[in-house]
Amino acid sequence: MARWHAAGHRFSWLEVLVPPLCFGPILPPLALLPGLLAYQALLAPSLDLDGIVGQSFGWLAVVTLLFTMLWGLRNFLRDKHDPVKRYWQSMPAQGVVELEQHDLVSGISLWSNDFDPDCNTLLRWANGKLESVQDSGVLQWILARTMAGHWLIFKEEYPGDFCYGPVGRMPEAKKQLQPCQQLAIAFAPGTNLPLGRRFDGSPIPMVNTPYWMSVNELKRLAEAAHHWMFFAPDRYAVVNDQDAAWVQRMVDRAQASVGPQPAR
Repeated sequence: MARWHAAGHRFSWLEVLVPPLCFGPILPPLALLPGLLAYQALLAPSLDLDGIVGQSFGWLAVVTLLFTMLWGLRNFLRDKHDPVKRYWQSMPAQGVVELEQHDLVSGISLWSNDFDPDCNTLLRWANGKLESVQDSGVLQWILARTMAGHWLIFKEEYPGDFCYGPVGRMPEAKKQLQPCQQLAIAFAPGTNLPLGRRFDGSPIPMVNTPYWMSVNELKRLAEAAHHWMFFAPDRYAVVNDQDAAWVQRMVDRAQASVGPQPAR
């Protein structure tokens, strides 16, 4: 997974040269004419624009060439010394990750059906490598209680054909995620980017519900889960105190969809 992320941060001559080569020859001439028109309107109404434009082709070509070369050089230096690119070039080979561990007590599963046409594939480890498979849009959300008393939210994505509508096709019970007591989440060192997770220990008590979240519920839950954009003191997958009451109400609604559960 680290190598897959690193592939998106490689140095690329295409990224360095395409913008200046495409737009470098256009921008200086485009800037010249409005500048001359403004100068004529504000300072020199009798300025001979035709004569100036006709005599400017030589030095305009030189300026355009210098502008394009400097733009390309700037992109080259930026990408060669970009700390993000340098980090990802060396990080996968080091084989070092940061672990965040949680002790889980119990959990409840909810479902969502959310298909993104711009990102409709999943990465699955198969045959010793990562392979892309079709995303069904179906997600199983696990809301788990930890020994520390927090709500922890994580999800499992499922491959398959997408089913339009608020309710998707739930995978077979044996294919559904069954969390265990110890959860370790691996992050790229110094970042909030998760690279994978691992469960150990015995399976935790789970309430598997048929509750399918609405669009608004899914949006709010995703924000509370801190899976994407978040900053300290927020933590990945850990629900803040201000969101805990809303998450508890969500759990109560999901619990009501299956009726009362026997005491454990």
